[in-house]
Amino acid sequence: MSGRDERTRRTIDRRAFMGLAAGAAALPLIGGRATLAAQDVPSGGHMKVAIIGEPPAVADAVFTTATVTNNVAQQIFEGLFAFDSKFNPQPMLLGDFEMSQDGLTFSGKIRQGAKFHDGSPVTAADVVASLKRWGAINGRGKLIFKRLDAISAPDTTTVKMTFKQPSGILPSFLARAEALITPAAVAEAAGEKQIPEDKLIGTGPYKFGEHKVDQYLRFVKFADYEPRSEEPDGLAGKRVPLLDTLDFVPVPEEAVRVDGLTTGEYHFADTVPADFSDQISNDPSLTALTVKPYYWYSPHFNKAQGLFTNPTLRQAVQLCFSQSEAMLAGFGKKEFVRFDPSVCGEETAWYSTAGAEAYDKPDLDKAKALLQEGGYKGETIRWLATKEYGYNFLMADYTKQKMEAIGMKVELVMSDWATLVQNRAKKDAYEIFLTGHSQYSHPATQPFNDPAWPGFWDNQEKDAVVDRMVAETDPTKLKAAIDDYTRLIWQQMPFVKCGDDFLLRGVRNEVKGYQNMPDWYFWNVGVENS
Repeated sequence: MSGRDERTRRTIDRRAFMGLAAGAAALPLIGGRATLAAQDVPSGGHMKVAIIGEPPAVADAVFTTATVTNNVAQQIFEGLFAFDSKFNPQPMLLGDFEMSQDGLTFSGKIRQGAKFHDGSPVTAADVVASLKRWGAINGRGKLIFKRLDAISAPDTTTVKMTFKQPSGILPSFLARAEALITPAAVAEAAGEKQIPEDKLIGTGPYKFGEHKVDQYLRFVKFADYEPRSEEPDGLAGKRVPLLDTLDFVPVPEEAVRVDGLTTGEYHFADTVPADFSDQISNDPSLTALTVKPYYWYSPHFNKAQGLFTNPTLRQAVQLCFSQSEAMLAGFGKKEFVRFDPSVCGEETAWYSTAGAEAYDKPDLDKAKALLQEGGYKGETIRWLATKEYGYNFLMADYTKQKMEAIGMKVELVMSDWATLVQNRAKKDAYEIFLTGHSQYSHPATQPFNDPAWPGFWDNQEKDAVVDRMVAETDPTKLKAAIDDYTRLIWQQMPFVKCGDDFLLRGVRNEVKGYQNMPDWYFWNVGVENS
């Protein structure tokens, strides 16, 4: 990369993206060095990863915001950018790129050697078609394309985007897993539908192999993958496919995931309940991984129709339970949770406690009064829940009891996670569901900013402050916009932010080179004696 490109990257990192605060701890590397070369870990072999269940939409991250799908997808798909270990976007499929100082023009050149799993080179036409699909069906894509004036391919390797409004943090959107690049023919044929399995063609270090539902999703080494030259740094830099095959095995029962990890049936388990931390830490064949920062958790209200279109009733729910107690109910151990009102982790430059006076101050008398004021008449409140994520059911059950204590009628509608993801998109299917969101994401990129995302937060004040965050590159003005955004959340209560979780995962010691990032990946990773 030329000196000019390095200067461009440094300028954009500093003024537009505002990644982790200075001094944030480096994430540990399992069985390897921070500067990882292929010879540091073994090549070949087979790795089995136990995950919470079948990934919704298999590996089409454009089609769903489900975390498990995003994580699976990034093994086989890549975007124009990828996040480094400080959560700043760095070029992945791009070589040269430029973002104008006014945030109105973006231009990038595809790096030499980038090619798809079918052997064809990546062209600018592929990028344009892929991003158009992203802009048509994905919430974050829609937000960017609403601001877009034009996207074009002036030649076979150049992509150009011009904007009607400043969009200074564009690369933070383009680094998301769902902004994936696939051949133009695949993107255009899929359109607003899910990409079929036989067309899951990306540029990543692994490629689609085989899918047996409820048994495994198998990826295989892309032998012709040409990695970047930079040292690995989070999701950015050099990616080397060392494994021959990589299986993602749906294991809905948490105890079964842990047992399989202990016996060696699985090499890696995501997620592991905090209650198992001592068991894993005391097993000499295993390493316990605490992921910090990770996600924060909240019940989301259906604001499109039904009871919780009324903000008074949303406030009543928030006041009827302790948000910190809900986190302990869900995650068990105090050392794995943080009681905090911000939608960004305190490790980031986006941290804000605006509106914090409303957090974790239950008031049952006021909650009951708001129920009466809001006209609640004993209607059944349907809460979508799952046991595939243990916290999901435990937090829902705790809050259900507190809601019932002030006179509300709550029904937990249980299903697997993939079904819950389908049902939460239906406006007539529920009143509440609970999920998590990343502590390390720029607040403008959170999925619930999209009014079509489940929960359906459709609000002009929210849209205006999100526009300010997307456009702003001045750190002081950006901080003011983030404060206004956070304050608005606590005023309107589209969801109840309960707290932060520091996730526990388990890995066998024969796994080498794994870097403990919030979103897992298995390039640069090998398995001894596999």
